[in-house]
Amino acid sequence: IKLSEQWQAILGLRHDQFKTHYENLKTNQIIEVSDNLISPRAGLIFKPLENLSIYGSYSLSYVPRAGDQLISFTATTRSLQPEKFVNREIGAKYDVTPDLSLTAAVYKLERQNVAITDPANTSQNIIVDGQETKGAELGIAGKMSDHWSMFGGYSYQDAIFTKTMTISGSSYLAGTTLGQTPSHTFSLWNRYEFNENWGAAIGVISRSHMYALTPTTSASTILPGYARLDAAIFWKASPKIQVQVNLENLTDKDYVASAHTNNNITPGAPLSARATLTYNF
Repeated sequence: IKLSEQWQAILGLRHDQFKTHYENLKTNQIIEVSDNLISPRAGLIFKPLENLSIYGSYSLSYVPRAGDQLISFTATTRSLQPEKFVNREIGAKYDVTPDLSLTAAVYKLERQNVAITDPANTSQNIIVDGQETKGAELGIAGKMSDHWSMFGGYSYQDAIFTKTMTISGSSYLAGTTLGQTPSHTFSLWNRYEFNENWGAAIGVISRSHMYALTPTTSASTILPGYARLDAAIFWKASPKIQVQVNLENLTDKDYVASAHTNNNITPGAPLSARATLTYNF
């Protein structure tokens, strides 16, 4: 909604209906759950200059009570409210030129309706608030010159438990860092066009260390940080034919890409190449 030349508003309302049918083949137990979720969002944009935008936003979203591959579905958890995520963000975008933009943002994400073990009755679950992520992001995208393009970003996040709690038999202390949340991530991609037919690119992707899973009072696994160097070559053979070769992990570095649990860890790929042929007709 354009309120004036300098002010704009964004409003949205989303409705989701999730229906889940879960059958435990071991016990023959059948659980059916239906969730009707209303997710609002709102934003306000202020343009003090033609090439500068400052915004604030609020959004609410949900995750139905199903768990990882439905394994947390029980007769007890089926009646719990869906998890809720509240996000507040303030940011800015500055167009240095019509082809080059800088962005910055700070945000706070709260996770609510977390299912924990009831301290008064360990055979039951209750829902509480108690997880929070604060962060900041910087970005650059566009042309530095007629031949040189740059795309990159840096982010910092601090994701923690704000309360001591027990979830599915595991105890977490207040202040514990959440799993799969590195404090620092960075990427930068540079592409240079030598002429109308040939181009090349080089870039780096890096991440600081992080926990494979949120550490409990008895177990934790740290995934080391890494920096990976990638490159690419572009050739426009004709107006209809384009060839691209991507090279990943140029230094053949050993690193950990991701993890599913504390002992289910995926290494990153070694030096690899991928060729792509595109034909337009």
